[in-house]
Amino acid sequence: MDTEEIRGDNSGFVDNWQGGKSLAECNLYMLTSEDSYDVSFRVGKEEKLVRAHRYVLMSRSCVFNAMLCGPLAEKEDIKVPDVEEETFTEMLRYLYTDTSSLTAENVAGVLYLAKKYAVGVLERLCVTYLVSSLTAENACVILEQAHVFDEEELFDGALKFIVQNGDVAGFTGLCGSCFHKVVSAEEFIATDDTAFNAALSWAEAECKRQGREITPENKRLVLGETVYEVDFTSMDMKLFAKTVVPSGILSGDECTKLLCYLISPDTDVAPFKMKSKLNMGVALYADRIHTGHSQKNSSFIIQCSEDMRLTGLWAFGNASCTYNISLYEEQQTNASYRGFTSVKMWVPREVSTVLERSISNEVQLQLRQPFSLYNDFRYKIEMTRTSIKNGWSGSSVFNNISLGKCQISVAEQSGPGLISRLMLEKI
Repeated sequence: MDTEEIRGDNSGFVDNWQGGKSLAECNLYMLTSEDSYDVSFRVGKEEKLVRAHRYVLMSRSCVFNAMLCGPLAEKEDIKVPDVEEETFTEMLRYLYTDTSSLTAENVAGVLYLAKKYAVGVLERLCVTYLVSSLTAENACVILEQAHVFDEEELFDGALKFIVQNGDVAGFTGLCGSCFHKVVSAEEFIATDDTAFNAALSWAEAECKRQGREITPENKRLVLGETVYEVDFTSMDMKLFAKTVVPSGILSGDECTKLLCYLISPDTDVAPFKMKSKLNMGVALYADRIHTGHSQKNSSFIIQCSEDMRLTGLWAFGNASCTYNISLYEEQQTNASYRGFTSVKMWVPREVSTVLERSISNEVQLQLRQPFSLYNDFRYKIEMTRTSIKNGWSGSSVFNNISLGKCQISVAEQSGPGLISRLMLEKI
């Protein structure tokens, strides 16, 4: 029996658009061409028309199945006012083809739709994309999105990134719960003024969100219990007196209590929290100054009253800088020099570092192998910093530092100071 090929114009020709296409490609063609559609959506505030196919939607989503099938099925165009048409179409594209084109601009909206319509695989794809895309610029935004969407894995990943880096943007956009989580984290790494300034900026933004006048009293009100999580106990006394006290965030009694602690660390400071200072190390400078950019060199000599182990150091700068570190041990030699048979010479010792983390105006450089500092030797540390950006350097070196029972003498040979802190532990 002969067969007749038929085209819409009765020319006897069939348009074989399916030829050579995969299932996903055929599905995408049906979506984009709106061929044989049987369900329509009005999407976004402008109610843009988007057409699709019930069979595909019902086969991929239990929510769509309930919406489109049975006695409660939608009879008219379905309104989706909470996302824009491009985002909704991207979700449909995944339902039709099992592929997605996630971007920083659409991923939050697609994640919202994946949760709304119970598309579990797409939801996991969005979370994986967000975790892999964490940067200092978007970490707070992603943390807040994870909080809103109740995505525990994503929330933990973003929180970990923030507390380990400290120097991130967007603190002011966090809700009270998320901001408290960041500041109260034991691992939250920040310089003395960074955490406090972040608290002030967040409080001002929260006052605006709540329609409150920006006053010290209202900033304290919106901060609530979070103020006790700010690490005032590790601040330099001079910095505390110049910045915290005049801010009015703390009461007079609270300022007195914290100042007493900074003078005598055995003073009770409750309800303020005391965080571990091990990650921040021993501060070498009382102040810092702006020193511009290009190459800088500095060196200083240290001697410990007890045997200690140097595990790393903090340096002024940022992750875009490059650092070259040299360490020397002073030794007595028997070589003859200008009539002397015994002289002291600086003997180089091999050290290498790896960038551990970066916070506001400082980076942590971890020694690949810890270096022992013995109490009967002096050690010289030299650093060269090359930067293409403006930077900071230390000013007013602490000549004598106490670390437990160990006394550390510091003598600056050349400046400006580039090494801000030393990470030391007892042998």
